[in-house]
Amino acid sequence: ESSVLLCLKKRFHRNLIYTYIGQILISVNPFKDLSIYSEDVATEYQQGTLSKNAPHIFAIAEMAYTLSQSSGQEQCVVISGHSGSGKTEAAKAIVQYLTMLYQGSETHRIRQPCNVLPILESFGNARTILNDNSSRFGKLLNVHLRHGIVVGTSISQYLLEKSRVVFQAHGERNYHVFYELLAGLPVEQKEEMYLQEAESYFYLNQGRACDVLGKEDSQDFLVLVQALEGISLSDDQLSSTWAVLAAILQLGNICFTSYEKESLEHAAIASNTEIQIVANLLRVSAELLQSAVTHRVTVTSYDRIFTPLSVEGAIDARDSIAKALYYLLFEWLLLRINEWLAPWASDSAVGIVDIHGFEDLGVNSLEQLCINFANEHLQWFFSQTVIAQEEEEYSQEQLAWVPISKMYSKSCLDFLTVKPHGILCILDDQTSLIQATDHTFLQKCHYHHGNSPWYTKPKLPLPEFTVQHYAGPVTYQVHKFLTKNRDQLRPEVLDIFSQSRLKVVSHIFQRAKAAYGQQRELGGRGKGLRPQASTLVSKFQQSLQDLTAKLRGSHAFFIRCITPNPRKLSNIFDVEYVTGQLRHSGILEAIHIRKEGYPVRLPFQSFLARYGLLAGSSPRSSEQREGCAAVLAHVVGTPSDLYQIGVTKVFLKEKARQLLERRWLQRQSWAVVTLQRKFRRLLQHRRLRVLQEKATVIQAHVRGHLARKRYRRLKRTLVQFKTMILISRPLIQRRKRCQVTTVLSEQDKSLLWLRCSIPDVGLLEIPAELAALLHFVEGEKSSSFPPFPAL
Repeated sequence: ESSVLLCLKKRFHRNLIYTYIGQILISVNPFKDLSIYSEDVATEYQQGTLSKNAPHIFAIAEMAYTLSQSSGQEQCVVISGHSGSGKTEAAKAIVQYLTMLYQGSETHRIRQPCNVLPILESFGNARTILNDNSSRFGKLLNVHLRHGIVVGTSISQYLLEKSRVVFQAHGERNYHVFYELLAGLPVEQKEEMYLQEAESYFYLNQGRACDVLGKEDSQDFLVLVQALEGISLSDDQLSSTWAVLAAILQLGNICFTSYEKESLEHAAIASNTEIQIVANLLRVSAELLQSAVTHRVTVTSYDRIFTPLSVEGAIDARDSIAKALYYLLFEWLLLRINEWLAPWASDSAVGIVDIHGFEDLGVNSLEQLCINFANEHLQWFFSQTVIAQEEEEYSQEQLAWVPISKMYSKSCLDFLTVKPHGILCILDDQTSLIQATDHTFLQKCHYHHGNSPWYTKPKLPLPEFTVQHYAGPVTYQVHKFLTKNRDQLRPEVLDIFSQSRLKVVSHIFQRAKAAYGQQRELGGRGKGLRPQASTLVSKFQQSLQDLTAKLRGSHAFFIRCITPNPRKLSNIFDVEYVTGQLRHSGILEAIHIRKEGYPVRLPFQSFLARYGLLAGSSPRSSEQREGCAAVLAHVVGTPSDLYQIGVTKVFLKEKARQLLERRWLQRQSWAVVTLQRKFRRLLQHRRLRVLQEKATVIQAHVRGHLARKRYRRLKRTLVQFKTMILISRPLIQRRKRCQVTTVLSEQDKSLLWLRCSIPDVGLLEIPAELAALLHFVEGEKSSSFPPFPAL
């Protein structure tokens, strides 16, 4: 668990929101634009495999498309997660990918399903505590293909939350369309339909949150009208749609008073204004409508018996009509959408299932029990599918399959649904009994399941019980369980609205009346018994069975959407919050299933690309299997139960992977040290050459300096010598003049004295130029004085 969380957190902070666990894709909502859904990105994943490119929802879409064309089997992508985790955006991304890359020519352009999304969002989305635009129904969107080209789409809805029409918790809203209608409808039409502000309607003001920050209901209404006109709804049909919505709001404002008659409480309508407005809007009889909400009709073989209802019963009847009107209108719009999107021909399809996630709220009621039951069932299917896919992969690789112990037990599902004492069966049985109450239902649950490991009674006498789901225990409050489960439309109500002069209303109720007649015929056939009335739980189970049957006939891919933090902020990863979602989504269980076998699977090419050098040499492409075997034999040893080698992949236990990684790290460390040694040697050689060049430059400068110093010293010596000559010249001349005045007799002595007194400069080593100058001086001296007589 911790390693999965660490991996998801690191990738999330690097803006890598997609992660594979086997063939399961985990998608973490970044709550910011990452620009990873462009056509250029989609092209990178075209004709690729899951292991070829980085994890992405486009890779799942491409794999589903490829298998739909190669195997001929229908493909399904099951998207689940908490509210606000990005399920709707994930579904839109898959549709975008398929319609972007696999469209036909201009003459066969399909009608884009994104054009009808405003209709589904307005009629199917609402504000909840967790999400301002939460989808309150499950949907199956089929992308139909013919010869590899997208030719059309179709949409099926599952498990619409009808109770939201009549009740919203604090801080929540009803479906968006009511608020958009009141904000965007022209004033004249609002007056014609007796519409006022949202705060004045009981069905809209219970949550005290009529406005959503950042949502412009009036602008969204214009978009909704454009989308409805886009699916070819006429002006009359649009007006009828607004009339049905307005009538639902007026139904919620009908108030009842009580009076006592024959010791029984009877309900009466406090004011006829609202009932009259509803009758005018839907063009039905006001008297019959008033009777339908205050009386129950029992049909016998002889007569019709009218039984007055209590105030509580009248409120339930009123709410039942409102929920039926909205549900049938929603189904009719969905039918029109499918007629508009219908493919002209099809030979294969890719289905996209967007379903509710597991819920554990502060107050859990029947809706949460149904949603969690659906998740319980889908989790069991998910577990079985993962095991089946594991077995199929082993079979394709021609490896021995070791049966995996079942990580998920179906006992909890049996506890909920097995007849005659499953929780949901008890609820249906109690609903069919007139005298039954929520308390009697709870007591029967305590009686039959008090010792069950899946059931926990409250320690105090509280109206609640706890179910041990796969994702953890959830406590349910039984208040109004039976009331919510009575979801059928009474025959008299069907008759009233089937005779409406409003074409849309009469049409949708005639279809409902025909379906009800078929149900009665099938339910009563064979035993002659009165069929049990259809309940919310029974319809829920039927929808779930249809969905499961659809998934069983398809090859399923699973996408688990994760919300990184409850405040829906970018760049924040709340570990505890994500851990709860991983447990609820079954991701950890899928990891356990894979760990039972060989969890690490690498294609030969990928294995050799990473570990090939551990065998000493890289094998040729034709010897990839032998190369893998050589690596494993060298590192792990042979034989070993830590690995198996298939046809195209190597299957490893975690211990074998760790051995390979350890040896690879050692080899990598050795390679790094070798590279560092070579690099350091290269750096030292370069440094030596630089030092040699610098030493040569220094030597040149030193030699120049020494030469200049010697030259200056010689020059100074020459100057000193010249100075000495200049100083000596006057002295010589003075002495020569003294020789003239001496006695001629003493010429020899004077000459001898002169010669002795004059310094013998000839003994000095003088330059050639200076010697020439001295000779020149001596020549002049000889010409000025007569030669001395010979001695």
